[in-house]
Amino acid sequence: GFGQDSRHIEAMARILSACLVLVAFVVGCDAFAPTASLFGRSAASKLPKAVSSRRPVAAKATLGLRAQIGGFGQEEMEVEVPELNEELMLLLAMDAQKKRAVPEGSNVVVFGALDRLGQLVCKSIVKDGRYKACVQTYEGYENQTKWKIDGTDTIFPEEAKVFYNRLPSDVSACVLCVESASEVDQLKGVLSMGLGIQRFLMVSKGGIDLREDDWKLKMNPFLQLDKWNLLEETLQQYAENADWDYTIIRAGELVGGPFFNSNFMYDKALEDRIFDGETEGLVVKKGDQAGKTGRDALASFIVECLARPDAANKVLSITSHKMFREDGVKCSVNNALDIAPDTGKDGKEGRPRTVYTPTKEEWDSVFSSL
Repeated sequence: GFGQDSRHIEAMARILSACLVLVAFVVGCDAFAPTASLFGRSAASKLPKAVSSRRPVAAKATLGLRAQIGGFGQEEMEVEVPELNEELMLLLAMDAQKKRAVPEGSNVVVFGALDRLGQLVCKSIVKDGRYKACVQTYEGYENQTKWKIDGTDTIFPEEAKVFYNRLPSDVSACVLCVESASEVDQLKGVLSMGLGIQRFLMVSKGGIDLREDDWKLKMNPFLQLDKWNLLEETLQQYAENADWDYTIIRAGELVGGPFFNSNFMYDKALEDRIFDGETEGLVVKKGDQAGKTGRDALASFIVECLARPDAANKVLSITSHKMFREDGVKCSVNNALDIAPDTGKDGKEGRPRTVYTPTKEEWDSVFSSL
């Protein structure tokens, strides 16, 4: 009678409660637990960020849940729930790290593209083929640009996209590679343009961390290391607020490059050409170092940093060396950009260009050590 019905209802209530508890453990306790529950926010706040706040369950957890709506008798459901072990956490971390590389085929805007380094960066991006080089400049720039790559009639490669007083909306990365320190307000203006980018790469100056212990670095007014340091800090702050990745590359004194014909100082032009021909090694480090850096090697390194997730959110430095060093990498590719010979100051064709940069495998060894 009535007593049997009440016991039956009470038994059904216990079954329903047990089902809800099981669902809570599998789906995530926050959906069912009270505010002050140990499995709610109290427990989650005590766990490391990399660890899920959900309760670990077996790899195959058979949930014997019978539907309470629509009748009884439904078959038991098997739900595959992966166990969050160390191997799975490592795979998830590696997958997230891979996504930090700038996607291939995306647009990369080069700021400072009229400088010698900027022209080489544009040409390196086009030659590499993984990204599309974009330049924002002004009309008539051809007649006001001092430097031009030897053997070319144009400032930028034909494949580069040139924009006047505007930028493309679909930009994945920006490269700031001016050879002289920008004003901080100028950098802030660029960073505040509202671009939906993934990575901002800036070329800075080597010696920033070393200047306090080296009076020659600290007192040299041409280096402007304090100013470069402020630019780095500004980028890092903006990147954190905007949820961008950044890469800062500290280069030494910039030398070399295929600008023999454009350099009115013959001695300096000859010195740069000799430097390129004799330099066959690079040293890349996290942090700081001082020295000289070839423009060709730096331009190639910039492109590699865009494609490498290991370069995200790091301060790196690069210097060039005549000989291979144990802590460096050998450069085995000659004239990777296929630059034509210079014409010489007497109008005759000069020597074929000699300049060395790393192979892909050699770049791999660089980034594996960072």
